[in-house]
Amino acid sequence: MTDDITLDEKRVYGDRRDRTVAFVAAAPGVTRVELSGDQVGRFSLVSRAAATDIAGGGGRLVVATDEDVVLGTGGEFAPTGFGRAAAVAVADGVPVAAGPEGRVALLRGDEWETVGSVTDPQCGDGDLLAARDGVSRVGETVSALGSPPGEVRDLAAAGPYAATDAGLYRHDGRRWEPVVDGDCRLVAADGERACVVTGSAVLVRDGGEWERVDRPGPDSLAALAYGESLYAVTANGTVLVRATADETPDGRGGWRSRALGVRDVVGLAVP
Repeated sequence: MTDDITLDEKRVYGDRRDRTVAFVAAAPGVTRVELSGDQVGRFSLVSRAAATDIAGGGGRLVVATDEDVVLGTGGEFAPTGFGRAAAVAVADGVPVAAGPEGRVALLRGDEWETVGSVTDPQCGDGDLLAARDGVSRVGETVSALGSPPGEVRDLAAAGPYAATDAGLYRHDGRRWEPVVDGDCRLVAADGERACVVTGSAVLVRDGGEWERVDRPGPDSLAALAYGESLYAVTANGTVLVRATADETPDGRGGWRSRALGVRDVVGLAVP
């Protein structure tokens, strides 16, 4: 693991105003990564507890480990007493956790408040939680949104989207409507921007139609997130940035990458 940064990266960081800090959850722990434009800069391991899920929002990070859900801002992490979690999320700045047994709770101050239960929770994003019995919205209670066709692999609350092995679906307030056909594995969204990864393609949307873009190499992607740009991370710990043409020195745009030296990646979060 290294925390070095090249002279070229220093020059880019000095020239650009925007910087995003992302966090990668993996078997060795949580790695903090600095990103600016198309550059992947400094990175360092900030937690050595094996992570099983991660979520961020409102400047806060929520990390599921083998023993507990921990809370932090990217430096030190504090235990919360929830125990093991199958999925974590952040809904309007409030941490959400779902236990393997199905308990769903919100962290109110220093106490977890149980608001409902689901069957076999799988993943979460924002106020959405996917489980074997369908997708739910988590608030003062757990409200069922129904089940899109197929097995849910990933969620994006900003759609809201559900990526399943039958396609990408968007909830229109009443039902799940098909958006993209095929085996969809990952999805991320941020307002008008969205990205979905299928078994054979990467599709992005920026306020208009879905557009097919180049895949960022042959390695399997483990997670997506939006910040200044679109970010991705592979299962073997390579962080990727997809920058627009005006964000890159050569004006070409596309994917840039850097290996972090971690393994068994499970998530990516931008608080």
